[in-house]
Parts: sequence; C-alpha cells; structure tokens
Amino acid sequence: MVLVALLAFAVGCTPPANRTIARRTAETEVRQAQRDRFEAMTRQDVAALDTLLDDEMNYVSTTADLQSKPQFIGSIKKQTVVYESIAPVEVKVRVYDGLALATGRAQMRVRNAAGVSSFGIRFTEVYLRRDGQWLLTAWEATRSKS
Repeated sequence: MVLVALLAFAVGCTPPANRTIARRTAETEVRQAQRDRFEAMTRQDVAALDTLLDDEMNYVSTTADLQSKPQFIGSIKKQTVVYESIAPVEVKVRVYDGLALATGRAQMRVRNAAGVSSFGIRFTEVYLRRDGQWLLTAWEATRSKS
C-alpha cells in the first residue's frame, strides 16, 4: 500500500517540463504519421497504408463518401482514386492521452474516372496510439472555397 501511495505521489509530482516534452514528442510523431500516410497514398503503397490506419478507421472524403479501412485501401489499390499530390499546410496537432486531433488545410491533386482535379481542402484527423504507433482512426475533409 505504501508503494502504491509513493508511486501515485511521484506521478503526480512529474515536472510539467516532462509532460511538455512528452506532448511535443507525441506531436512530432503524429506529424510524421501524417506525412507517411500522405506519401503512401501518393505512391499507392497499400502495404504501408495497412500499417498506418486503424482497423476501425472511418474515412469521409470531400464527396461525403464514408469508407472503412478496407474500402479506402481498396479504392487506392484498384486506382479508383489516385492521389497525385497532397500538400498540407497550417496543420495544428493537439495531443491527449493516447489520442491526437489534427486540423489543417491541404492542396490535393486527384485522378479518378471523371479526370484530374486540383482543389483545396480543410480536414480533421483523429489518431489513436496503439502498440506504440499513432494510427489514423478518423478523417473528414471538405473542399475549401476558392
């Protein structure tokens, strides 16, 4: 019992600097997970995407289509949608216990059955920390006004 009390006291006395460092480290990791995912999308690397996406992911595209992880990866594998480029800007990441929220804008160049289109988006992402890795579990984007 004394050991538990001492452990609780030590955790409660963790200097704010350590928490700040941990938050900054997590933010850096989330930003890297985002870069890795965007790169995998533009390279059509479905094996990499499989490791970067949470199994329970929901992906809401700019056309309001809702896709699960298998559906999203399938659309890239079949080249139903080809992400030619994704350039994020103004990304803000907030980190909580095992969860991160990222918001920002991006310029996209996408090819599909209708042809090639370039457009801006605003997006919201939710990441979960699982087995030491940040995984995208939710994405929602809307086209920006030009």
